[in-house]
Amino acid sequence: MTKHMKTPDLQFARLALAKARAGTAESPAPLGPLRARLVPWLRSARRAVLQGAATVAPGLTARLLARRYLAVGTWVDTARIEARGIAQFIALGEDAGILRHAPFGETVARRVLLVHGHEGHVRQFARLIRALRQDGAQVDALILPGHLKPGQGHCSMAGIVAAITRAAQEQGPYDAVIAHCVGASGLLFALDGGLACARVVLVSAPLEVARLVRYGGTQYGIGGRCLDAFVHEVSRAGAPYALETPWRPMAEDRREACLVVHARDDYAAPVSEVEALPGVWPGAQAAIFDEGDHNGIIAMAPAIAEITAFVAAEPEADAAR
Repeated sequence: MTKHMKTPDLQFARLALAKARAGTAESPAPLGPLRARLVPWLRSARRAVLQGAATVAPGLTARLLARRYLAVGTWVDTARIEARGIAQFIALGEDAGILRHAPFGETVARRVLLVHGHEGHVRQFARLIRALRQDGAQVDALILPGHLKPGQGHCSMAGIVAAITRAAQEQGPYDAVIAHCVGASGLLFALDGGLACARVVLVSAPLEVARLVRYGGTQYGIGGRCLDAFVHEVSRAGAPYALETPWRPMAEDRREACLVVHARDDYAAPVSEVEALPGVWPGAQAAIFDEGDHNGIIAMAPAIAEITAFVAAEPEADAAR
């Protein structure tokens, strides 16, 4: 189907697709080929309209796309999780919370805070949570702003940092904090703001957050002035934590033991960034894996074993590493 498609034909296609979804007897048989032709055409049309808007009104388009970028697409059914006895839900204000997972043994050996990313979900960490609980840890899985209900709102850097800080203040102290993706960036800001924690694990951490957001903007098909404005709008929404803030000065002042867990082929956060971290953060070490990717590494057995051992290690073990 091309852009020269006549209006009656387009109306017929829409009607046919609607009937097929409704399961009516009048639905035409060749639904598969029709959808295969219609969906790419509609996507192409939307992209063309977006690119046109980005050229004519780059600022307005950037603001609208920034809001879309920050909107939360995943949410956690805390009532269902509590009903199944998986974890205890603890509210942190109106827009964030914690799912508390008790250790499998009778004694709490250590307390761990787990932070997901902007579009992350607690279920991504099921295997890691199980391993930590088996090792005697109580795991508090943080639910970031906007993830408690469908369509609840946005999740900016400011919201991430505030949620981490509030969790530590109200439910801490924690022996270790494990954070993934942009959650790791928020953790770095929180540590720089005074958050105290003996051990830190950064998983798939995008240290150059502005670069990650710029990459996200290119996925919309925008560039030039509109892309620059898009990054600015996303950063502005997370004030006072500007995405362009250099990570090195913050890392130089850290004294916590830190483990960086990263996949060599991470498409979202280049491994070259985190490989430089141990040379800047005095107590940092890196575990780089040839397997896995940005999200998949969370469930990899070797990565989980590395994280669990690091969280449980004694101070003497850090000195020996």
